[in-house]
Amino acid sequence: MRNRFTTRLAKRLFATALLLFTVAGHADVVEHPPEYQQIDGLIREPLLLAVTLDNGQPAVLDAFVTRMTSQTPQPIVLITNGTVGTAEFDRWIINPNRYAATAIAFARHGYAAVVVLRQGYGQSSGAAEYADGSCAQPLHQQAGEQDTRNLLAAFNAVRHLPWAAPDNAILAGMSAGGFAVIATGAANPPGVKAVINFDGGRGAIDGKSLCDRAGLLNAYARYGKTAQIPSLWLYAKNDKSFPPAMGKEMFDAYQQENHTAQFITMPAFGNNGHVFMDSAPESFWWQTVAAFLKQQHLPVSEAVPLPKTQLAAPPALNATGKKAFSEYAAAQRYEKAFATDEDGDWGAAYWARNSHEAAKTALSICQQEQRPGAAKCTVYAINNRVVTEKTP
Repeated sequence: MRNRFTTRLAKRLFATALLLFTVAGHADVVEHPPEYQQIDGLIREPLLLAVTLDNGQPAVLDAFVTRMTSQTPQPIVLITNGTVGTAEFDRWIINPNRYAATAIAFARHGYAAVVVLRQGYGQSSGAAEYADGSCAQPLHQQAGEQDTRNLLAAFNAVRHLPWAAPDNAILAGMSAGGFAVIATGAANPPGVKAVINFDGGRGAIDGKSLCDRAGLLNAYARYGKTAQIPSLWLYAKNDKSFPPAMGKEMFDAYQQENHTAQFITMPAFGNNGHVFMDSAPESFWWQTVAAFLKQQHLPVSEAVPLPKTQLAAPPALNATGKKAFSEYAAAQRYEKAFATDEDGDWGAAYWARNSHEAAKTALSICQQEQRPGAAKCTVYAINNRVVTEKTP
């Protein structure tokens, strides 16, 4: 029987593999890095939103803000999460920093980007919107109601913060979060000017079928009847959960009585375009989104440049390891860390809740990959800083 520690480690390693935590130096950590990666001109910090939902129930929502250092109030973009699909792993795997690249992209262009995890995800209270459903009865309408309740409460909390401009807001979400922002946008919240749906939907089975397809399409049709806020629907060509044809079917149900929505098929990304919002570089999607935002008279100009990262690779890495480290150095998927040993074994972690967790996960992966008798794995880099010195 596994003890609590080994169970926790197994879960962490499973989460690491599932989240594309693949990727490793030399020596001992000699300094303590900041808990979160900071970028010149931006502030990145966690939020815990204590809210009262519109049904009178209290809730706590796990969140993270990325914004410019300027004291001038900035337009809000509220970004919300997709799902792994089981309560256990949605608690373990999902944290706001999974969407760091998306938040940084918006913040660089003048927005206060707030990633909000809905109930049942990460450290948010309550149960997820799918908790009482099944594929036979996925409860699409009830899920949309809970999503809307969560996101409206989060928006009302954030819009009163001193750095937020409350009347120029965007809702954005991927996968189940894309469904969530379409549902919320149909309530026409005051101050929300645009909705962006990245590969959104519910009940995907195998990329070919849906749990209660008719019920899902009916839900989208209801949203389309009331929505007045312009929306952008983006589906990657190689999305394995909601291929563009399926996305277009949902869009068409929504669009029957609505003429403010746009549908765009994005190029293929990696092995599965479903994850392009949280995994692709900003250059893959920003110009498409910017064209839509410009139509809504929302900011699109770069306010803070992307940092240029130059990290020397650990000397012992082979060609595969060097390629992995090059990808690590370029990635904006924070919080991240890279570990290695003197024989060139390596491990990399992305999307951790903080820098300390990233380092622990990178070490765990490196140790799992080591050959018998290999030297001790050590952390080489955390975020965009080398944090080691060579072992004598």
